[in-house]
Amino acid sequence: MGYRRPADLENWVLNGQHHSCLQNRIISLSSGQGGEVTMSGKLWEPIRIGRMELKNRVVMPPMVTRYAADDGFVTERIRDYYGARARGGAGLIIVEATYVHRQGWAFPNQLGISDDKFVTGMSELVDVVHKRGAKIGIQIHHGGRQTKEALGGLQPVAPSPLPMAGGEMPREMTVEEIAETVAYFAEAAIRAQKAGFDGVELHAAHGYLIDQFLSPTSNKRDDEYGGDLHRRARFLLEVIAAVKEAVGDDYPVWCRMDGKEYGVEGITLEDARQTARLAEDAGLAAIHVSAWGPESPTNRTTPTFTPVVIEDLAEGIKKVVSIPVIAVGNR
Repeated sequence: MGYRRPADLENWVLNGQHHSCLQNRIISLSSGQGGEVTMSGKLWEPIRIGRMELKNRVVMPPMVTRYAADDGFVTERIRDYYGARARGGAGLIIVEATYVHRQGWAFPNQLGISDDKFVTGMSELVDVVHKRGAKIGIQIHHGGRQTKEALGGLQPVAPSPLPMAGGEMPREMTVEEIAETVAYFAEAAIRAQKAGFDGVELHAAHGYLIDQFLSPTSNKRDDEYGGDLHRRARFLLEVIAAVKEAVGDDYPVWCRMDGKEYGVEGITLEDARQTARLAEDAGLAAIHVSAWGPESPTNRTTPTFTPVVIEDLAEGIKKVVSIPVIAVGNR
């Protein structure tokens, strides 16, 4: 059965008849005695991310909906979803992980931005959100080893030939393929800019490709892209440089990164702090802190939206950078 647009879509979403992490987080942070949302406190003050000015500091993080068409195009359902959330008052809405190349296509019904053919639909999505008074960014993404050949028709690739638990064996990327993938991110950012997005977020968290380079558990290379932290961060820094060159210094670019990798001897908070400093020096406008790992507290299902460990990780990173830091109450 296909998507059926509710007759009163806005009230259907905002009155809680549709799952919305953002709605619950806003209410938990700013409810008045009667349960009404109060527009007071620092959360509601304007802030700038690069040259983008937000009316408040409420950010809807990228959360995968799988509402895209089978081939990655924007659908009416996804326009309705983001439009309704823009009406809720957030200063910035970040569209979910969107693949930059078919080889990085990570899950069914994922949005795509790997070709110019996606720009028109993306522009329509941008218009819906802008008409409701919010800024809109998009998270550009490559799944790396967290993909399946059946999705994009290509064998998964990764920094090293190490599969995820239960996943397909990835092929180790050559230096030439790394350069090609850097270019894919830059081309995707250009498309996002053409579509009218106010900025782009690089997905460098949650065990996807950029994060796979950053983590010592998934990156066992012995060349310029592996080894110590600076070499493991090289891929991220090259992506930042290429994207910045492609879209210009005035266009906001930021990244989502893990403040810690749980359950393995992977990324530590100190690693994340060093990487954040390198990313700021490379020209990022903000850092969006998350966390990931097979034993992460953020991966456990809970009945509430109580903020968990990521607040502390974000605070730890904010202490070493001067750019804005986005924190989330859950992954």
